[in-house]
Amino acid sequence: MAGSAFLFWAGWQDVRNLLEIRESIAANEEKSAQLDQRQSNLETARENLDNPDYVEYIARGRYLVTKEGEQVFKFPSLQEDGE
Repeated sequence: MAGSAFLFWAGWQDVRNLLEIRESIAANEEKSAQLDQRQSNLETARENLDNPDYVEYIARGRYLVTKEGEQVFKFPSLQEDGE
């Protein structure tokens, strides 16, 4: 009887470990997909830095770089978070 109980307990521990490993795999696959997406976005951004029009767009829009004689008017954002 004790042997059967021990085997049942050991089997249950194996099943629980298997479920934990499956959860870990699923979480790691999700994290991997997120990291792949982030890498893709960063590669796209890096490629865009070779485009002078894009660099000018970022410099003018984000950093308010102007050409000589230009004036910049910055209006408040309509978004709630202040961006």
